[in-house]
Amino acid sequence: MEGTIVKKSSSLALVMLALVVSAGAQEASGTQEASGTTNPAPQAATVAAVPANPVTFASASSQHYSVWSDAGKDDAVALATTLDGLFGVYNEYFRFDEGSLKAPLTVRKFSAKASFDTYLNKVIGETKDDFVYLHYPTVERSELVIFQKDGVDDFDASLAHQAFVQFLKAFVPEPPLWIREGFAVFFERTRMDRNAGTVAYAENQSWLETVKLLKSQSRLFSVSDLMLLSSEEARNGLDVFYPQSWALVSFFISSPDRRYNRFVWDAIGRLAPDSSLEQNQNAVRDFFIKWHGQEAAESDFLAYLEGQKTFAELVTSGVRSYGDKDLETAFKSFTQALVKNSSSYIPHYYLGLIAYARGDYALAEEYYNKALALGSDAPITNYALGINAYASRRFDEARTFLQKASDGDPAKYQSKAGEILTRISSDTGM
Repeated sequence: MEGTIVKKSSSLALVMLALVVSAGAQEASGTQEASGTTNPAPQAATVAAVPANPVTFASASSQHYSVWSDAGKDDAVALATTLDGLFGVYNEYFRFDEGSLKAPLTVRKFSAKASFDTYLNKVIGETKDDFVYLHYPTVERSELVIFQKDGVDDFDASLAHQAFVQFLKAFVPEPPLWIREGFAVFFERTRMDRNAGTVAYAENQSWLETVKLLKSQSRLFSVSDLMLLSSEEARNGLDVFYPQSWALVSFFISSPDRRYNRFVWDAIGRLAPDSSLEQNQNAVRDFFIKWHGQEAAESDFLAYLEGQKTFAELVTSGVRSYGDKDLETAFKSFTQALVKNSSSYIPHYYLGLIAYARGDYALAEEYYNKALALGSDAPITNYALGINAYASRRFDEARTFLQKASDGDPAKYQSKAGEILTRISSDTGM
């Protein structure tokens, strides 16, 4: 599985939470309600004690959010900034009228899971394993409740997922389940770039391998049936509903057939804030059937899935092509693999080999160093750097790299490195 940000068990838990926690949740006295005012940027926090929980919170207001954090002012401001960025990315796809929001969206963050548990027990009589969006009939009473996690990626993925659910339900309280959960997964790798100070979307294909396996087992719902699943049916078929919802959203957005791209925007435009879940789902499904034949759309969807390659598939294909000396095909495979998982050293290392074979020694060194930084085998990568430096006649650097390779794995590289070092001495007279 490539580029996984949230463990699958955790991701499924998010869906279970979303399918269970809704307008029927018990409201606790002391739940922080939004003020109904908005400000263009996060402002200085004020400290407030929340009656339902003795934890002291700092608050920050931004264009679309009212954020409360027990970690202090700076944390509240930073979170509000990130949430506004996420809101902007979400609305690039949905184009909701931001002026129709009656109040800021409330987010409450706890620095410890224990405090999160205590708060939820008072609000809904139970706790949860992951972030929870508590949805009530009005935006003012609803809130997203989160806690600080040990893993940054895990925190960011859960935030992007549940913040989207909050965003969507603020405009359409009862959206189709496949749209809600499919897009929530679609956005899970959306992140704040601390250096650039902006939030950027990144493709999430963590469930591609699972969806392709379900397809091979003929376990997928028909597209029409998926669009009409009730909450109970979605819960009962969660292992299929969840990944397939993401896959369907990905298909509509990424399909080379523009008719399917347009369907997403038209479907969103048919969602009504005052309609029930069943009414919104029927409206979208009926529109889909009107403009796309079921059999043709089903075939196109399955063909799209078949054409999508996982990180592992791309790496395997790239290694095979490189072994066959088909550098162009290998380059394409590893470049695509790099897009799917830039944190793996494998594409970087092989792209270094390809650049070396093409005589681009500067680029090869760049890829090798990146692979080394990401955890590639040090002796083999240093040996590659040494050969690369030798080819570009940077003999001093070549000596250094080759000696590191030899010292790191004498059995494998002492003899090989020694041969090149002898050549260097011969070439330089040293």
